[in-house]
Amino acid sequence: MDSSLIHKNKYKFFTVGAIGTFMATLDGSILNVALPSIATDLQAPVNLVAWVVLAYSLTMISLLILFGAWTERRGYSFSYKFGFVFFLLGSIACAMSDHIYMLIASRVFQAMGTAMFASVGPGMITTVFPPEERGKGIGLMVMIVSAGFMTGPPLGGYILGFASWHAIFLINIPVALFGLYMTGRYFKMLTPPKEPRPIHLPAAVCLSTGLVSCVFSLSLIDDYALSDVRVWGVAVVSVVFLSLYFWLEMNPKRSLIGLDIFKNRTFSASLGAQLMHFAGLSGVLILIPFYLENIKHLEPQRVGLFLVILPIMMFIGAPLSGKLSDKIGFRLLTSTGMVIMGAGLWLLSDLSVDSETWYIVTCLVVLGGGVGLFSTPNSSALMGSVSQERRATASGILATNRNIGMSVGVALSTAYFAYLQTANASLGDANLIFVESYRTVITGAIGFAAMGLIFCLIRNNRQVVDKSTEMG
Repeated sequence: MDSSLIHKNKYKFFTVGAIGTFMATLDGSILNVALPSIATDLQAPVNLVAWVVLAYSLTMISLLILFGAWTERRGYSFSYKFGFVFFLLGSIACAMSDHIYMLIASRVFQAMGTAMFASVGPGMITTVFPPEERGKGIGLMVMIVSAGFMTGPPLGGYILGFASWHAIFLINIPVALFGLYMTGRYFKMLTPPKEPRPIHLPAAVCLSTGLVSCVFSLSLIDDYALSDVRVWGVAVVSVVFLSLYFWLEMNPKRSLIGLDIFKNRTFSASLGAQLMHFAGLSGVLILIPFYLENIKHLEPQRVGLFLVILPIMMFIGAPLSGKLSDKIGFRLLTSTGMVIMGAGLWLLSDLSVDSETWYIVTCLVVLGGGVGLFSTPNSSALMGSVSQERRATASGILATNRNIGMSVGVALSTAYFAYLQTANASLGDANLIFVESYRTVITGAIGFAAMGLIFCLIRNNRQVVDKSTEMG
């Protein structure tokens, strides 16, 4: 692999990764707008329509690490071809769906392509950008993620204004075809390793089953008590399969990724910081729309304007913090970002029934500023702490960790919120019950930010690059 040629064409490789990342985030955010229309058109109940999203998420979580390890064996060219083909075919199947179960199955197929994009993106960017520009490259990718989230809701609303929900999936087709063309033209330069590690399927099956069972059991907490057999039964399945996975991982001949990667303090601390970051953030953000609609009585269009503040701040801050991390390291930036995120959560904890619009906007701007400052340097620290041949696997672990953090945050916060609403029922007024319960949930989220700050502080500021692992 010619490193000088790779670095010279880095923006061509980035374009391919950006297409996959943008379509993955756009597809997630644009679909949320269409769920009511899907429920009406396919005559499906809300709990069944929710599986259009849940099946997609569970498929992603089950495959991210496996696809990262698979990329180490087959190379980035194969991975992006696989991703675009499955995303293309899945999108066509979704657009043709005339029954809710067909749509759910098509979303699983589509998620297989998206999982490949998500699992290899950071690894590919870390490979094609030189070490001194690694933060810049990851910052640009985070910017693309933000752009996808920003574009989805308004574009979805616009499409639904003159076409059916099927059209939302049809817009993926030309973009996926262009991605396939670009992959075929440029990714031949990214050759797979000459002696790749084998993929051990028993470990992969145990890990996928364990992670899916864990996330699914957390999703059941909202509907069932912890003592319900459906909750603890699925949790037991998760513990069993994850235990089997770790037992297999202790033997290098049977391992999927190898536990030695977690002995790297920078890598493990970055994972811990990311997990706390998303656990604290996602649980709070899922309840904000309910506060804006039910307490402030805003129309959905205005709620969307509030929700776009966070990705706008990430769009602005991510590339800037990435370039800065290339110069001064990541500890100061990630720690400061986590502190600012905690400050945003603290401001949100003071929300009341009578809070003014300017105050809500200020809270979201501060929160988004912290997220934008933290995200890129943390990902750069994690990806830069592993050798060239382990970056695809590290990329899959990064994406899996993000999805687990989001799932844990949403499950815990919504369950805690439901409990608090019952506990605060004596307050009488529904709006007051909501606000007091929400404020307590936000206070708990500050605890996640505090733990994330500890992870940011305990790692080294810079990772020494092992020149023997670089390309050339």
